Amino acid sequence: MNSKLHSMKLRIKLNGIKPEIWRSVVVEDSLTLQDLHNVIQAAMGWGNCHMYEFEIAGIRYGIPDDDGFDEHEIENAKKVKLSKLKLTEKEKFEYIYDFGDDWNHTIKIEKILPGESPYDGPFCIEGARNCPPEDCGSIPGYEDIVEAMKNTKSKKAKEFIDWLGEPYDAEHFDIEEINTRLKHALPKKKKGGLR
Repeated sequence: MNSKLHSMKLRIKLNGIKPEIWRSVVVEDSLTLQDLHNVIQAAMGWGNCHMYEFEIAGIRYGIPDDDGFDEHEIENAKKVKLSKLKLTEKEKFEYIYDFGDDWNHTIKIEKILPGESPYDGPFCIEGARNCPPEDCGSIPGYEDIVEAMKNTKSKKAKEFIDWLGEPYDAEHFDIEEINTRLKHALPKKKKGGLR
């Protein structure tokens, strides 16, 4: 066991929506920020269809490319491990997903524990409420869907149901479903040099 390895309990909260949509997950600090992005996508229920960015201590992390990002303005999330960021308990940082809808999340370090995570990979231990549908038009679009679903027989609700493929339940939270997604969020660790 690597004695320098730590596990972290993170609280991921989607900002701007009440009642809150949030998840509490346990991860190891050996993850890169790209890995953490994949964990957030799986834990929250996003579809990983859009760009993202972290802002930690005034530094932006994401995937630099030739389509508008200047490599000098954004650090490569694939090259930065959580352990290298020297994060402390109670510290918070931002995660933004989908620069069109601008889903802004606050990540809080709830606890840092020495040693490996007691779970086999990232694991959700609690949370609340359903993630908004992708491409719904940010918070106003989300609120329109929630309002429409109060009467699923209305014309507006039927339009949303046709678009989404099913009625949207804002209160839905299935921790087993989330943990199944988390099992597939990261590449499997190699043990003894074998897959």
